[in-house]
Amino acid sequence: MRLIRKEHRQAFTIIEIMIALFIFAMVLTSIYSIWHGIIKGTASGLKAAREVQRSRVAMRCIEQAFLSARVFQDNIRYYWFIGEGSGERSSIKMTCRLPSDFLGMGFVDPNLRMRRVEITTRSGSEGDELVLSHFPLLVDTEAPGGEPFSIVLSRDVSRFELEYVDPRKGDWISEWTYTNTMPKLVRVTLGLGKTGIGSSHQSEDLVSRIIALPGQNISGMQGAPPGGIVNTNLR
Repeated sequence: MRLIRKEHRQAFTIIEIMIALFIFAMVLTSIYSIWHGIIKGTASGLKAAREVQRSRVAMRCIEQAFLSARVFQDNIRYYWFIGEGSGERSSIKMTCRLPSDFLGMGFVDPNLRMRRVEITTRSGSEGDELVLSHFPLLVDTEAPGGEPFSIVLSRDVSRFELEYVDPRKGDWISEWTYTNTMPKLVRVTLGLGKTGIGSSHQSEDLVSRIIALPGQNISGMQGAPPGGIVNTNLR
């Protein structure tokens, strides 16, 4: 009588295979999460570094512009210094003799260093932007080739505030109405990283600096500032 032996081969069951696949998927998900976190952290770090560098460049340009501001009695109608402020949003219009290494001077005629400079904020795709513009003193900006040089100094600006020392009371004021003179001190406050829709969602980075201007009192006839506005509070 021949005995028939049956061999039983061991194999994975469907449940074991599903468990293995589930564990493998969890491992892949963990690896992807770690990789995604590294990429996101690196991008955030690079963006923060760029914003810090931009804030330094912006503050440096603002300081250079203020230090190069000019007001002359002989041609007072072509020179002015107008500072306007509304809460944490300020703007400045002034006449400057810009240094040759000033931002944008490499793209314009280096002989036309006497220029009108404007620094203000505007709405952009990433929140408010700090914009610098300058153009030659006697050039018509509406004529062909007379367009001002303009560049965005900083994006995602939460605060741009200019304050001036009042020559009468000695207090800090947000608007400069003595358009035929320059203040002795200007306090610049620049904030970057406003949280909200379309911003970088990073914490606000505030930079503040007090700039001493080579200001002087100007006597004589006052010229009209831009737009034909005549200031009645002049000394």
